[in-house]
Amino acid sequence: MIEPATALLITRLVFNVAALLLWGGSACLLLINDQTLRELLWHRLRPWGVGAAGLAGFATLAGLPVLTASLGSGWGNALESHMLTLVATRTLVGSVWGWQLAAMVVMGAVLIVPALRRPAGVSVASALMLATLTVSGHTAMHDGAVGVLHRLNDWGHLLAGGFWLGALVPVVLLLGQLKQPAMRQGAIQALIRFSSVGHLAVALAVLTGMVNTWLVVGGLPLDGDVVYQCALWLKVALVGLLVAMAMFNRYCLVPRLAREAGALQRLRRVSMAEIAILIGVVALVGWFGTLPPGHG
Repeated sequence: MIEPATALLITRLVFNVAALLLWGGSACLLLINDQTLRELLWHRLRPWGVGAAGLAGFATLAGLPVLTASLGSGWGNALESHMLTLVATRTLVGSVWGWQLAAMVVMGAVLIVPALRRPAGVSVASALMLATLTVSGHTAMHDGAVGVLHRLNDWGHLLAGGFWLGALVPVVLLLGQLKQPAMRQGAIQALIRFSSVGHLAVALAVLTGMVNTWLVVGGLPLDGDVVYQCALWLKVALVGLLVAMAMFNRYCLVPRLAREAGALQRLRRVSMAEIAILIGVVALVGWFGTLPPGHG
């Protein structure tokens, strides 16, 4: 049987990826000026968004029993009411679970109430979901003003990285609209806007990531004997690869779209590869986020 600690990492990964995709995808749609194109992509993405929200909700509900089993003596404690109450009310990670449950209630209201069932509503609810990830973990190592700034910086890191990941999904769909004469101009304008905002998102993700590293490690992560710091360098390498792929897309493949028939297909493939690598980065961060950072 799977160990509670492993199950906890899986539930957190599901929640994190779902929240990042929901935020980035919905925020991306808000940048589209062409109302017809926006509605078309929203209609195509909505079932996937409901599925992502459902997975996040399931991961949240399963999170407390899994967390209880992880903190207790194993799966035998997972459904004990006394232990569940103790973890939910007396631990920091239990309070995080409560905030995540509240954020999922907000997301549920957005998906149920017709007036709220729009990209803007999903953006707000998913941003709140991401905010709950800043309450515990390494951000809890500081108190006072530094602690508040650390959490805000971490939230900015999540929002920037989430835009990068989530926006790639509607971008892949948008590339298909380049073949439709009626949608082509609107799609081109949207891609240009995504590219401009994407540059800012990548820069913000890198900057806030550097600040987070400094706050957690207390300096440069140069201790090769600390697993956390080694894993952090692996993340840096993957992010560097992703930046190179994004630059290749923007400055090599995009200019070829008008004159090379195969450029569009290559652009879609590279974008999908970016999505896969970004999800891998999220999984990596979720794992080494549980390790001691070797703080100086």
